[in-house]
Parts: sequence; C-alpha cells; structure tokens
Amino acid sequence: MIGLLLATSPLHAADPDADALLARLARPAPDSTSFVEVRFSSLLDQPIVVAGRLEHRQDGSLVRSVEWPYQEVTELHGENVSVTRAGSKARRFSLDRAPELRGMLTSFGAILQGDRQTLDKYFIVSATGSDARWEITLLPRADKLRRYLSRIVVNGVESSPKCFTLAEPDGDESLMALGITGPGDLPTSRTRDALHAWCAGGNRP
Repeated sequence: MIGLLLATSPLHAADPDADALLARLARPAPDSTSFVEVRFSSLLDQPIVVAGRLEHRQDGSLVRSVEWPYQEVTELHGENVSVTRAGSKARRFSLDRAPELRGMLTSFGAILQGDRQTLDKYFIVSATGSDARWEITLLPRADKLRRYLSRIVVNGVESSPKCFTLAEPDGDESLMALGITGPGDLPTSRTRDALHAWCAGGNRP
C-alpha cells in the first residue's frame, strides 16, 4: 500500500510528473497487502521482526494487523488510534500524542489516495530513479515532527511499492517490506545495509 518514482534526477516538490506518478500508484479502497516489518533499535541486540497485513478500508480508515509472532491490530480512524493485542483491552489515543505515527500514517494514506497536496503539506518530496526502479524521500517540514522522524523512504518497482522505511533522529529505524508473506522472504542477512540494498534492487522476492 504505498510508493512513488521518477526520472534520473531528483523531482521538485511541484513537478507535475510526480502528480502523474501518484495517480498511477494510488490504490482505491478497499485494498490490502501483506507485510514484514524489521525494527532496529539501539536498545536491542537484534532487530524485531513481525509479519501481517495492511488494510485500507472503504471508509478511509487504515488497519495494521500483526499476525506473527503475536497478534495485534492497530486501527486509525481520522485522528483516533486504537491498538488491541490478543488477550488485552484496547488502548486508545489521539495522533497528537504520537507525531511519528502521524507522519507515517499521513504519508501512507496520502500515497494510497494519490493525494499530493497532503504530502506537500507535511513533507518535502524528492524522488530519483526510473519507471523500472524508483525511490521517494519524504522530509518532514514541521520542527515537531522532525524531533521524532528524520525521513521516510519509499522504494518501488514499476507501479508497485516494495519497501517503506522510517528513520528516526536517534538512529532507530523501521523497515516495512510490502507484498511478502513472512520473514523467510527477506534476505538471509538482515543487517540494515543488506536490507537497504535489497529494497533498492529491481527484483521483487
């Protein structure tokens, strides 16, 4: 559920070709895709790996369902988020309390809907590559968001997004690979460099 592309030179935030690309990558609701997410943290010796599905519902809500190695469902309805883990009561909060989550979900939703205006409101947009292989970088505009999120990078092939990476100022990072069903579809080496190279490659797993 995401992506972007273009030429061999960086795109301007107002470049009309970027609008055409967003329109091509937009996925009308309802839509869903499988994912595997690798979370790197300076507090951990090994990255955390989870797998599940992302869903964009007809009412505009976004749902992230973790199915392995535990079960957890995160639902976004407007500004409201609920997180439910198997065996526990749901936790509810506003996106105002989670700027980094707002940045991720805003960019994710805007790309799904082909909404360039929303992307430009929150991010400085640039892109490199070609129709066959592309990379989009989103840099937060607001100081508040930059305290939690350094950048978002979306890698893709043709009209399909492949990876969605969120980098934080403290060096922590979350890399979500789209369209794969389990950790076995990732490269054998799960170092950051290996995963970044895999995301930037032209072949899907």
